[in-house]
Amino acid sequence: MLTNQKTTILSINIHNPWLIFRNDFQDYAELCFKEFGDRVKYWITFNEPSSFSVSSYALGIFPPGRCSKWLSSNCTGGDSGKEPYIVSHHQLLAHAAAAHVYKKKYQVCYNLVKNLI
Repeated sequence: MLTNQKTTILSINIHNPWLIFRNDFQDYAELCFKEFGDRVKYWITFNEPSSFSVSSYALGIFPPGRCSKWLSSNCTGGDSGKEPYIVSHHQLLAHAAAAHVYKKKYQVCYNLVKNLI
């Protein structure tokens, strides 16, 4: 699995540049493919991405605990109507970047199954 403590990797303030996240995730995935590709049969980029985005950015029950104030007084701020979609969008972009680098450089080398969500 490519998400090493997903709350650490994805708990970026919603206003930070997501391009950095996508590029960093692609680099991380490429490192994993390079180092472990000969021993890993199936790759997964994100485990339950919708659960993470909803629980972290709509309901506020996972870190970073962002949600609308009308939903819970424990929220650290946020917009439950927009942020889960923004996070999910960028999760998909990061997945696509990782899948692209795998298909371009490593799928032929290791003859493995395509990346899965």
